[in-house]
Amino acid sequence: MENIKDILMKRGYPEKQAITVAIDLLDIDDQLQNALHCWLETENETDFQVEGFKLSELKHKFDMTYPAALLTMDWLIKEPKFAIRSINRGIK
Repeated sequence: MENIKDILMKRGYPEKQAITVAIDLLDIDDQLQNALHCWLETENETDFQVEGFKLSELKHKFDMTYPAALLTMDWLIKEPKFAIRSINRGIK
């Protein structure tokens, strides 16, 4: 977790937010692990689709960081009914 927090802080996250996001990223679904590790190591952003939503479109539409979009995709995988309803209402 400390490593993820440090990377997030180097990329502009305030410390408290970096800690919270790092904790959430540690529990990310297996389907998203490769995309997360790629971004952590190289800052390359992998795009993919879950439940009809593309990561890149969520990121752009809601002005999300890549980690925030990954966590939204994780939510779509784990709780699709709630996540879809919230996204369609315009989450931020």
